[in-house]
Amino acid sequence: MVNPNFLKTPEIPSYNVRGKQVAGVDKLCYMTDTVTDNGIWEEINPLDSKLPIFIFQLAIVLFVTRLCLLLLKPLRQPHFAAELLAGILVGSTAIASEFARQHIPAFGAIFAASRIMMMETVGNLGLIYHVFLLGLEMDLRALTSVGPKALGIGIAGAIFPFLIGASLYTFIADYPESFRWGFLYWGVALSVTGLPVIAEIFAKLKLLHSEIGRIAMSSALVNDLSSWFLLVVSLSITSSYSSTYLSLFSAIVFIIFSIFVIRPVLLWVIRKRTREGEEFSEAIVCAILAMVLACGLVTDICGVSSMLGAFVFGLIIPQDFLGHRFVLMLQGFASDLLLPLYYASLGMRAHLGGLNKEDVLMMVLVSLFSFIPKIVSTIAVSYLYRMSLREGFTLGVLMNTKGLVAVMAMSLGRDHTVMNEDGFVIMLFTIFFMSIATSPIVNFLYRRTKRFLPSQHRMLQDLKPDAELRILTCIHEVQTVAGITALLDISHASRRSPICLFALQLMQLKKHTTALLIVHDSSRTSSESVSKVGGQIDQLIAAFNNLEHQNPMVSVQLLTAISPYSTMHEDVCSLAEEKQVTLIILPFHKRQTIHNNMEEMNPAYKDVNNNILATAPCTVGILVDRGFGTLLPTKKDKGISRSCRISMIFIGGPDDREALAYALRMARHPKVSLTVLRFILDESRAIAGSTQNDDADFSVIMGAEAEKQADDLLVNEFRHKVQNDGSVVYTEEMSSNGAETVKTIAKLGQDFDLYVVGRGLGFFSPLKGGLDEWSDCPELGSIGDLLLTSDFSSSASILVVQQHAWLNPGSSSQGNSIL
Repeated sequence: MVNPNFLKTPEIPSYNVRGKQVAGVDKLCYMTDTVTDNGIWEEINPLDSKLPIFIFQLAIVLFVTRLCLLLLKPLRQPHFAAELLAGILVGSTAIASEFARQHIPAFGAIFAASRIMMMETVGNLGLIYHVFLLGLEMDLRALTSVGPKALGIGIAGAIFPFLIGASLYTFIADYPESFRWGFLYWGVALSVTGLPVIAEIFAKLKLLHSEIGRIAMSSALVNDLSSWFLLVVSLSITSSYSSTYLSLFSAIVFIIFSIFVIRPVLLWVIRKRTREGEEFSEAIVCAILAMVLACGLVTDICGVSSMLGAFVFGLIIPQDFLGHRFVLMLQGFASDLLLPLYYASLGMRAHLGGLNKEDVLMMVLVSLFSFIPKIVSTIAVSYLYRMSLREGFTLGVLMNTKGLVAVMAMSLGRDHTVMNEDGFVIMLFTIFFMSIATSPIVNFLYRRTKRFLPSQHRMLQDLKPDAELRILTCIHEVQTVAGITALLDISHASRRSPICLFALQLMQLKKHTTALLIVHDSSRTSSESVSKVGGQIDQLIAAFNNLEHQNPMVSVQLLTAISPYSTMHEDVCSLAEEKQVTLIILPFHKRQTIHNNMEEMNPAYKDVNNNILATAPCTVGILVDRGFGTLLPTKKDKGISRSCRISMIFIGGPDDREALAYALRMARHPKVSLTVLRFILDESRAIAGSTQNDDADFSVIMGAEAEKQADDLLVNEFRHKVQNDGSVVYTEEMSSNGAETVKTIAKLGQDFDLYVVGRGLGFFSPLKGGLDEWSDCPELGSIGDLLLTSDFSSSASILVVQQHAWLNPGSSSQGNSIL
């Protein structure tokens, strides 16, 4: 039966102007704190006003939160642990404790019990929007790829700990009869696995692409949804004992209504009011934010928490539909600014001073014992699927990772008055200890001690003619895909030498990123229809599906790595080593504008490229795309069967030899014509104009001679292989210095679509003397940087090739063979 007092006007007592209750007074006067004050020029204490109090509270909470994040960052602790610690410190444990209030009167005024209502209300508002973001970033399509192993671990890791947590509360704790239902929330808190927290831990430990990472992410997804179900059931039971089934039924009806009514209507309205590629209007943004609160209000009226409505509303919106900018802005406001207030309000409820020695001992015992249920259940399921004990134990530790849902469950149990203060404090600190213990344990068990040895490094020159070419291409933005796929298209994948491509989407790890759950599995891109939403991942799938369709000998495996820019190169190099990749292709950090200028996309892309160049275990190529992606499919030269003209500029050295090997492979493509321009040092003029000391280092001279012999050997082999190929032209030009080399290259003009050059790392030659001194982009080398300058008349694309960095410059012990 519906509550008859629902929406009824509450009875408000009447007061006179002095605040004393008087019967029979018609006018209502209230003695309330003013929202603002008149400034420092009036004799009014600003701490007597609401708004200054709230600003002080917000400033203190944010300062302590940022300080905890800074201190725990070197320990690789997740953001959740730092924020929860900050909330505990701001609360009754430290800053707002009785001791601090007595010795610092300002704290007593700012964090008085009567003045935290606004802080708690705003914090819960931030929590609602943060839970909406959690649902928004969770892709339920990943459930279709969850295997039985992860499904079993996820479900067992939710049910068994729930029973153990409920038993702990019932048999260990001695609480009054009115708090008997608190066992439900203890069970939910122990059953929860923090999916965003696990994602962050794996990103920091570089375990995203490991087998343990894929299983843990899938299991955490299943466990997270199972925990939400247990939380909804617990809320339905404790909100109204007489109408439990009505609360649960109304919640289910709301979920169904959201999926089949709200979702299609919302998507239809947004698509109708917003053109493709445009930003959302203010009306659309306001409507979405209002719908979050409206859905929360509906579920709150139904007898369950408003968090469920916000979470479900986030789930029904397709991922990437609202755009990265919208999510980023809402994260900054709700998660970074408002959510710390919620943790502070939790800390205000945690009174450690009220705990005796027995309670502290129980807290320690519960914290230690709480690890056991998930570890035991995970090891048992792992044993059934023939996993090792070490992997099962590690998965069990990871499944013990707690997140926001766990503390939210404890807070809701306290709000429903089914749990007393001691039970709340014990489980809150248990959640904190379990969260901070996960990262160091996993780091100890999976310490990355593997190093790249020179003997493991791979080169294009050493690749056998009948061997598979494994390429790893990195993608920051969708706009760079066209040029990369065009380059791969002319890389001559054949039945004899197919190409296995690993397309790695690189995304920056943000604080609350949970998109890792959709990329944990390195599954092949299928040819099924992609989502009509038009997200970035769907565009990548469509582009590489098209590449596979046009080139049957190319197989594509699409992956995504989400990590900070500072460590992104570790993901790339680790994947290249794991997949035995021979070539890594990177997009240049600048792109061409409609005015044929080069603009920077993101300064961090350049740092990522430089780090990869310095640590890659294989050959690396940087592609400067200046229309190469659009030129190849549409170009039709009358009377000429070749549709892509490539020029390879050969100066000498390991990088140039590697570039020549790749250029030869491309020349075998039926739509490619190759011109190799080799510069020969005119020793007579070079010696005459040289001021070099006759006592030059003998090792340098011998090194240069060894490099020249390796160059001659490779070039002679190349000329022998292409002597009967009319699509390949080989020419030589004499030069004595860098100035003459520049003049010769400038004569090439607009005759080519792609230039292939070596970076020339650590290789000195008089042929490019002086060019390195004014290079704006050292990652392109002197010749690549020259071709990119505005003084050079050509607007062709550029591919700069570098042999792996571990090969010492000048070494010629390798690279004496060619494809």
